[in-house]
Amino acid sequence: MYCRVTEIQFDHSKKQEVIDLLESLRSEMMSFNGIQSVCTIETGEGQITSIAVYDTQENFNTASPDVAKMMGGFAAYFTAPPVGKEGPAMFYF
Repeated sequence: MYCRVTEIQFDHSKKQEVIDLLESLRSEMMSFNGIQSVCTIETGEGQITSIAVYDTQENFNTASPDVAKMMGGFAAYFTAPPVGKEGPAMFYF
């Protein structure tokens, strides 16, 4: 398993628009080869953390350009640049 965790700060007054945009991208995200799951957590007012889990780093790397395009659609809602970390899973169930 290979994972990416992205922390995002956004304009909280547009929370529903962010949710709607995420929902509109569901099918596209599910079509990525090797995607296991995506979970987006509201960690504070105007703060979310998104966790994407792929079966392999290769499939993660292949999807990365498409993910970057999708993230560009969120730029209007960001109040700071997203901060991402990625790596192989050490423990998962």
